[in-house]
Amino acid sequence: MPSQVHDIPAELFRWSPKIAGHLLAEMGIKIPDIHDATEVSESCTDHKTSEYMADAAVLLDTQDGPWGVVVEVQRNDRLHDKRFTWPLYLATLRARHECPAALLVIAPQPSVARACAATIETGHPGYALTPLVLRPEHVPVMTDPDAIAADPAMGVLSAMFHAGPDDTLDAVVQGHDKIAEADRLIARRYYDWVSALLPEAARKTLREKMKTASRWYSEDAQAWIAEGIAEGKAQGLAEGKAEGRAEGEAKSLLLFLEARGIEVTDEQRQRILQCADLQQLETWVRRAATVSSADELFD
Repeated sequence: MPSQVHDIPAELFRWSPKIAGHLLAEMGIKIPDIHDATEVSESCTDHKTSEYMADAAVLLDTQDGPWGVVVEVQRNDRLHDKRFTWPLYLATLRARHECPAALLVIAPQPSVARACAATIETGHPGYALTPLVLRPEHVPVMTDPDAIAADPAMGVLSAMFHAGPDDTLDAVVQGHDKIAEADRLIARRYYDWVSALLPEAARKTLREKMKTASRWYSEDAQAWIAEGIAEGKAQGLAEGKAEGRAEGEAKSLLLFLEARGIEVTDEQRQRILQCADLQQLETWVRRAATVSSADELFD
């Protein structure tokens, strides 16, 4: 089953379809000037048979007409099936929109990227497909907060491929705050997606930097907490029951954890939401201010 670290890179192209054209240009693909770009259906099934789905698909609006891009995210080297489905995805998008089309593969692991770049021989003379595999040198290193705010989706890709040194993680913090000045919801999405894609060590470092260096992150947390507590108190008064107060406390706790960037599993979320013990919930709320993972909350 696809995971969050698999889905987020594909979602970037739905969030900002135009980056597909920018990335292909960085890879040396000559595409006419792009006026706009739109997300299109990634389904590659036109009849009621087996369903084939790419991870994402984009249609670039260029000066010479539409140009399709199939986006595939690959995080392992189990490529046997892909050797057959990738040409199918490309041919379907090309036929559906009657336009040129390219296959762009996102494979952050170097060994997987090398495997993905191997030419696929289709069997037809002269028809072989060599996937275009995104590499770190194709993605700009974004350290300017204004540039990140102007293109948050590319900022997420930059962090995924280049984050590690302090200056790039500092740029994530500054970029988050710059985005938050205009739209705090987009800022939360930017931070959440970057955090999900980083290695564990970099994720922890980023979380600490956000706590100490981000003005908006701190204010975000306070806003989420206040909103959750207010909702809980209102619900409790309206219902006149302890269950209402408990549910409100549980929701405020989950909002607080989300604001701090702490991941909560479905099992942990259910444990919190199903707890009717107000004293226990208040203990968890106090702990939530200092824990670095949801597991610590229940210790």
